[in-house]
Amino acid sequence: MAKIETSGALREFLCSMINGVANGTVDSDKARNVTKLASQVNESFYSEIKIAKILTEAGKEAAELGDLPIAGGQNG
Repeated sequence: MAKIETSGALREFLCSMINGVANGTVDSDKARNVTKLASQVNESFYSEIKIAKILTEAGKEAAELGDLPIAGGQNG
């Protein structure tokens, strides 16, 4: 399986899972688990974008997507 490194690749993967369920090549339980995990990735994207928007509106520099620190301070 190819690495999922972009939001577009994630969408492609999810669509392939949908097609797999529809044509019977992917187990619906597996697809359900993938959907739950994808939802968590999507929430992460949303959170980063929301934080970047707030920082930008406050005149502060926002981290690049994927570089947002999750522990105390800028360096973790």
